[in-house]
Amino acid sequence: MTLPADVIGLEDRAAVAGRTLGAAELEGVYQHRGRDLFGLCRRLGLSDDEANDAVQETFLRMWNESQRGVMIIDPEGWAFRVAYRIAMDQHRLSRLARAVVDRLASTTNARDQVDPVDRLSVWGAVDHLPPRQRAVLYLRYRADLPYDKIAAVMGITANGARNDASAAAASLRRRLRPEDGHR
Repeated sequence: MTLPADVIGLEDRAAVAGRTLGAAELEGVYQHRGRDLFGLCRRLGLSDDEANDAVQETFLRMWNESQRGVMIIDPEGWAFRVAYRIAMDQHRLSRLARAVVDRLASTTNARDQVDPVDRLSVWGAVDHLPPRQRAVLYLRYRADLPYDKIAAVMGITANGARNDASAAAASLRRRLRPEDGHR
């Protein structure tokens, strides 16, 4: 793994003259570039509150990295890069939240047609499945994650996640089938 040019790990410390950032250096970077970082975050579309949070998060990360022994050779460049990444993460999160709200709005009518008692009985039956199948169903149908993300979360393959979901659905169909055989 190659580290960016402005970050040096403990193993490379001897090769570079310098030291980790102290509170005074961190305060100096904040005083010199805090407004510019805020401006960058605002220009990237964050609200005032979000931009303030992003700047605070940037300096918190800088402090934490420095305390871990990471040498930050160019603190200003590092701060701008981190603030940019935080702003982009905020945009991704906002986009995901809007997509979830839109999806919920489009499925609200369909969900209103499902009897809440039936919905509760299905999730109650899910509680009796093996833990891995239960987790896959929850991640797929409650957290709305695609199978590749479920695989990453659980440390399995995407096909394994699909197979677990399929087996869980078959088990639920058997368990929830009406006793008289009619649908």
